[in-house]
Formats: sequence, C-alpha cells, structure tokens
Amino acid sequence: MTSQTSMNFASDEVAPFLTQLANNPRLDFPADLAKEVRRNLACMAVEDTRRWRVTGAIDDQPIQMEIEAFMDDVDAPDLYFYSTQAAISEIERELEAFAEATGS
Repeated sequence: MTSQTSMNFASDEVAPFLTQLANNPRLDFPADLAKEVRRNLACMAVEDTRRWRVTGAIDDQPIQMEIEAFMDDVDAPDLYFYSTQAAISEIERELEAFAEATGS
C-alpha cells in the first residue's frame, strides 16, 4: 500500500459511498463491505478509530486495501483509504463524484 486518500463524511453517507465504490466496474471489493462498515460506525464514539483490511482488485489485478474510520465528531467520520496508486486514483475520482453529487 503506497498511497492514501481521505474524506470527511456524515455517517449516513458512508454506506452509499461504499456502495458507489463497489459498483465501479474497475474495482472489486467484498459485497458486504458497506454493511460491515456502517454497522461498526454506529457504535463508534467520538475520537474512536477502526480499521478494515480488504482484499479486492482493480482491473482484475489483486490488491490489498485498508480503510480507516476516525470518528472526528458526532456522526461525522473521516474515512482514510490506503492501497496502490491505481486504486487510490480511482477512489479519488469516486470521492470527487460523490462530493459533487451530494454537495459535500
């Protein structure tokens, strides 16, 4: 994992973003990722951190990715993504599209 990107979310935006990410044709991640992260965020206190290690793929090439959630404020986690440069570049495009669509 050589690259990183991040964004602050409202808690209710995390699952829709991860679902959007899972629907990206270049990326392949576990189907239950959004549900698992959402479930864990619900019990995080402010200043808590959680991390998930995910095996996936970009353009059919296997990758490892780590997602870290830091509960910056009540119902406002920062999500950090760590992976290869190619995966992070694609995630950044998805973050920008999501922010534009939601007005974040």
